[in-house]
Amino acid sequence: MKKDEIDKILDRAANRDLPQGLGRAAMARVQGTLLTDLRPVRPLAPPWVLTLGFLALFAALAVGGGWALGLHGIRVLSLGQRGSIFPLLLAAAWLAAVSGARAMRPASGAPLCWIALAFAVGVFPVLFSLIFSGYGTLNFVHEGVPCLVAGLCVAIPTGLACAWILRLGFVLNWSRSGLAAGVLSGLTGLGMLELHCPNLKAIHVMVWHVAVVVVSGLVGWAIGWMADRFRSGTAGESKLG
Repeated sequence: MKKDEIDKILDRAANRDLPQGLGRAAMARVQGTLLTDLRPVRPLAPPWVLTLGFLALFAALAVGGGWALGLHGIRVLSLGQRGSIFPLLLAAAWLAAVSGARAMRPASGAPLCWIALAFAVGVFPVLFSLIFSGYGTLNFVHEGVPCLVAGLCVAIPTGLACAWILRLGFVLNWSRSGLAAGVLSGLTGLGMLELHCPNLKAIHVMVWHVAVVVVSGLVGWAIGWMADRFRSGTAGESKLG
């Protein structure tokens, strides 16, 4: 059989009339199958609303944690030190919040999570070295570990709240989302420590306070990475099945 003959047979089959009512019945069955389980989906809030939500979470838990433990740190900070620390904290939190909001919408913009982490880790040690003094290591670990633990105790519930918000969106990359949530959570712990901790030695603040952001960011990224691996493994198993 030649190629032209095959084409003619296919054309005749395509143009052949279906029995009356068969097309409508087939369409009704397809619609019933596809539309039975469909439910309206609640629209996702605009990105700026999600960003403000993350920022509100950051501010509420940082201030709430500082108030619960005692606002000893802000009382010993000078006006210039306050004016240097807290605007930069808000700027870093904004970067992490924007990254989290973008992660909830596919193709919503370049991820800023690594930039937020680099900003926090790069800028705050330099800032603290400029506005504080004191590099003695006496009682360095003894004084530092409680601050690290306190900061992480604030970061953990912040991270859980961020994860709940992220699940309201359509996250495709949980490792980036986890990093954004981890950085925002760490910044929340850092903000709490600046409100609470009266230890103004530069070495203490540069290491132990900033370490809260580093640990939280890496833990958030690791949890997100494991979630991505689990999801890809589950998808692969379902395809094989």
